[in-house]
Amino acid sequence: MKTREQVLKDRFELFETDGWKDLMDELTYMEDMVKNIDTIQDERDLWHAKGQLQTLGFLLSLESATKLEVEQSE
Repeated sequence: MKTREQVLKDRFELFETDGWKDLMDELTYMEDMVKNIDTIQDERDLWHAKGQLQTLGFLLSLESATKLEVEQSE
């Protein structure tokens, strides 16, 4: 099992890759599309969009949350 330090180190290596940057661009675009309320037709669509936004928010904030965790632990 990895230590927390190894997990954080691996994340920072991930954040430096072009693939991560491309993924963040794509997720930001997706977030903008999901926030478009014109596509929401009923309550089911609304709940689906809410779930998508929660997941997108988690992924889009992972880098800043990781940096904050490291800063707070120092």
